[in-house]
Amino acid sequence: MENKRNKKILVILLLLVISSCYSLVFFRNFETIYSTGDLSFHLSRIKGLSSIFSSPINYTTFNNSGYGVNFFYPYVTFFPAVIIFWITQNLILSYVLYVWLLNVVTIFVSFYYSKKILNKVNTAFLFSCIYTFSAYRTVDIYHRSAIAEAIAITAILPVLYYAYQIIFYKKNQQKELAISMSFLIYSHVLSTLICCSIIFVFIIIHIVIDQLSVNDLFNLVKRMIKSILITLVLTMYLWLPMIEQMVYQKINRPSETNLHTRSLSISDSFIGALNNDLTTYTIGFVGIIALVLPLTTLKYLNKKERIIYYSSILTWLITTSFFPWSLLQNTPINLIQFPWRLLVIQTIFGSLILAIVFAKKFNDKKNRASYFLGAIILLLILSIATKSNYSQKILSFPGHILVDEETIESYTTVGMDYFLYDYAPKDSLPLNEHISKHEVKIGETWEEGHYKAKSSSIIFDVFSNDNQKVTLPIYSYLGTEATVNGKLIDSSINANGLVTVPVVFGENRIVITTKNTLLSVIAAFFSISGYILVIIKYKNNRLRTDILYSGRK
Repeated sequence: MENKRNKKILVILLLLVISSCYSLVFFRNFETIYSTGDLSFHLSRIKGLSSIFSSPINYTTFNNSGYGVNFFYPYVTFFPAVIIFWITQNLILSYVLYVWLLNVVTIFVSFYYSKKILNKVNTAFLFSCIYTFSAYRTVDIYHRSAIAEAIAITAILPVLYYAYQIIFYKKNQQKELAISMSFLIYSHVLSTLICCSIIFVFIIIHIVIDQLSVNDLFNLVKRMIKSILITLVLTMYLWLPMIEQMVYQKINRPSETNLHTRSLSISDSFIGALNNDLTTYTIGFVGIIALVLPLTTLKYLNKKERIIYYSSILTWLITTSFFPWSLLQNTPINLIQFPWRLLVIQTIFGSLILAIVFAKKFNDKKNRASYFLGAIILLLILSIATKSNYSQKILSFPGHILVDEETIESYTTVGMDYFLYDYAPKDSLPLNEHISKHEVKIGETWEEGHYKAKSSSIIFDVFSNDNQKVTLPIYSYLGTEATVNGKLIDSSINANGLVTVPVVFGENRIVITTKNTLLSVIAAFFSISGYILVIIKYKNNRLRTDILYSGRK
């Protein structure tokens, strides 16, 4: 018993050290970050969410525009970064520490669930390292700074595990699936859609191959509906306020892309992977090994292992231009924007089969520990080499940014025009130029605005030569309120998606705030209550199972 306990402690310590080393390879400096993509967006989110309990909108971020990103972009699983920011008051340090925490959580979650799947500690240990170090995940975190997708890469594992158990093994794990799915939804909506597509494929395969009876199909549908209903309650805090805002006014959705042109050719994908180039969206060098190495042991793989291997090949090909993406351009599938987003699924299959094949090829008990240790050291060396190469390429990469103490204010406040169009009121889009310049429309004339932004409010001082309407460069969402000279405006203040208020002759002080709607408060209550009830129910079931098990003993 003592020996078993010591082994568990050793595994925990090793996973902690390995994930920390991986973090340090890419973030050695807590004061400067080189990146592209969404880094400034997510740093702004951390800053904006720091005042979420006083207002759903933070007016000191996103060019002081009153940008309502929190109504539409999930943030619950990102909130630990905000807690770190409350403690450190340092955005860069908060982000770096959160990424470290995410890497630690990822390696433990992937170890826990792969151990359930593989029933082998060594193989699960290797899988967790391969998955955490995987090229696409590394690109998501360190190149694209797509931290929401990176969180989803962690959350998707338990979702697929519990869905598989329910579909193929008839397990009653609806609550576990619902909780896991809620974490995924609270991380990244597009990844949720991808995951739901895979679950749908699971169901179709099960129906066709296993030739389900009507009764079995009915029970499966019943279990899935139960999971869906629980998930809807748990995530009500996200989707209900979002729908409320979309009913109130038309919201600009994220931009569409051409799926075919966004997909890489097979040759480009393969070459990018061989180079382990973080500026391309590929499976990486380890991913290539995962495609090739199983060929040497194919005849020794069982049916499930072969399915995993073939799935890794198929999901890789789907992300390339080999797949006819142009046929899906005008379908809801175009919501994913980039075909290479499906690499999250390929990474799961590729990491699984590589860990399985490696364990089969190096199964000598005497030297097994050395082989596995050597594989992990090679992963670290590859990461170091990749980082070194990336540090050179990023300097000439279009759109790269350097965030440090001097530039962080511009990247979280002033220079945020790029992100202001997604989730903005559609009617405001023709006025983007005035919004970015902070111009105020007095009567029919646009003039330079004079304002002071605070976390939960923004104040404009406007001189008017008549009693007339004034339009401010501030987005107006449901819950946005305005006072003019201390008097609350009772009538609608939304015109063309912007705050528009009546003013009087002379000096006017206009204060804009946004409050949570009653429906959003109710949604939060139901979601929190749902989590409490599900956890209590889960604990009671576990206690009942333990009592029955001890009675049999």
